[in-house]
This record gives sequence, C-alpha cells and structure tokens, in this order.
Amino acid sequence: MQSLQLLACPPEIQLGKFPVFVHAPDELALDFDNFRSALVGSFRTELTAEQLHCLELIGRTFEEMNKNCFSPEGVTHSSEWQRIRELAAEALKAFGWPLDDPPRRDHEFVPGGPHKKYS
Repeated sequence: MQSLQLLACPPEIQLGKFPVFVHAPDELALDFDNFRSALVGSFRTELTAEQLHCLELIGRTFEEMNKNCFSPEGVTHSSEWQRIRELAAEALKAFGWPLDDPPRRDHEFVPGGPHKKYS
C-alpha cells in the first residue's frame, strides 16, 4: 500500500522520502515492482480485474519510460511521472486504500563505502 501511496504523492514528497545518497526515481520504480510482484504472486485470485488492471498500467508506464525520466528532474517535470501519480491514485481507490503520505524510508538504506577485497 505504501508503495502506491508514495507514487501518488507530489514529486517533492516522493523525492524527499529517501536519504540523499539514494537514487529516488529508481527506488520508486523498484519498490513498486517488488510490491506488485508480491501482491499479484500471492493474491492474484483475490484481486479484482480493476485492481489488476491498475497495477498493470503502472508497470507498463514504468517500462515505457525513457532513461531521462529516471532523474529528479524527470520525477518533477515529466508527463510520464505525472501519469504514474494519477494511476497510483486510481489504484489506491480501486483497492479502497487511503491517499496518504507514507513514512520516510531512511531506515531501509545504508550508505555504501569503499569495498574491501577478501581473500
């Protein structure tokens, strides 16, 4: 649910939910893909045709985006990301879930550093 909620948020909220060292556009798309795969994989027979269609449209929109959309500027200004926000709001409605501002995601990420070679 929180994946869809975040996708439905305005761009400044979407980008502000991640630590500065995280590439937020990629994480937004990856998080949705993980959510959709788990939900559909586990509960396909319990989902309505409308719910499945909403998830499919969001997934297809991500697949059709060009690489320029996967930048903070793309999230903020592209019509593709605006379409994602609209589709996510429609999906939340189809599931009967609230259009809400989900929590920050800082605790899910660890900054990287130089890699050590192990022998």
